[in-house]
Amino acid sequence: MTILEKAAKFYEQIGESLFEEIGRHASLGGYVFIAPDSILLGKAVNSKSETHPGEQWNVKNPDAWFVTFAYGKGSVRDFIDKIPHPLPLVGWMRELKSKPVKFYDFKRINRRKI
Repeated sequence: MTILEKAAKFYEQIGESLFEEIGRHASLGGYVFIAPDSILLGKAVNSKSETHPGEQWNVKNPDAWFVTFAYGKGSVRDFIDKIPHPLPLVGWMRELKSKPVKFYDFKRINRRKI
């Protein structure tokens, strides 16, 4: 099974479409990184906004990178290596565990390269 097939299966489990999500990121100012063994969708957001990061697009003066979706070995590390510019924070959430979005100091995460 390819990385896209695995990611699409995950999206089916949560009742959404991977390819619609890729389309939103590609057309609304997000970033899409796909490699043979990993995929990551991310975008710049405002961590202090009352709007959920998943609903923020083309944010003026963002202060954080939001990892919308990551799957595969080293996908977050790969994203950190490829982002176009640093922002003070980077955040993500655990969809299947119903955890809230958590933001971390970008410099600290960049040093650790999780």
